[in-house]
Amino acid sequence: MNTTVIKRRLYLADLEVTAKDVYIKHDFANETAETLDTNEQPQMRHNLYKTNLDTNKDTSMLDFSSTNFSQNVLQKQNQDIVANASEFLVSTGNSGKIPLEAETIKLISLWSANDPKKMEKMIGIIFNAKKASETFITQQTGTPTTIFLDNYEDLQHDITVSLRRTFNAIRNKQDKKQKVNPENYISGAMRNTFEVWYSEYMQSLSSNG
Repeated sequence: MNTTVIKRRLYLADLEVTAKDVYIKHDFANETAETLDTNEQPQMRHNLYKTNLDTNKDTSMLDFSSTNFSQNVLQKQNQDIVANASEFLVSTGNSGKIPLEAETIKLISLWSANDPKKMEKMIGIIFNAKKASETFITQQTGTPTTIFLDNYEDLQHDITVSLRRTFNAIRNKQDKKQKVNPENYISGAMRNTFEVWYSEYMQSLSSNG
């Protein structure tokens, strides 16, 4: 295994950063409970349900688009999504979820101003930075590299710490009216986090080998 050490650097150049679509897979379990009196025939109960369903001729599709809700309801929906994101977004072995620790999602939620789209954008920046780092490491080492976040809790913690430091730095600059591109700043900090972690990881493998 190539143990080339990646020099620590902070990337703050303009990068093309787009929000990564976050697809959340919901698993629904259908549960059926049959509570029948001793004198009631199961077939009658079955037919009753069937009749009720058959009489429902409403074929309209559910539409959850923003235009169908008031601003007040939208605000409550957004607040609920952001407040509970750490529960439904975090990976627990489900490939449909995001391989970040709950603390990372909570932190992003806290800095997203109750806007799920901002959350999605920040998560996208993290994974775009991860991909850019993997490409850079591959070029430097000559070995195709993919970092699987699910396998490294220490890296996930590093991401949280780096994000917290970065959010604070951006706010301080903006409060002082200093020019800063938050997206590029976050991207640079994340690339630095991934590449420094990888370098230290490879050094630890070398020393233990």
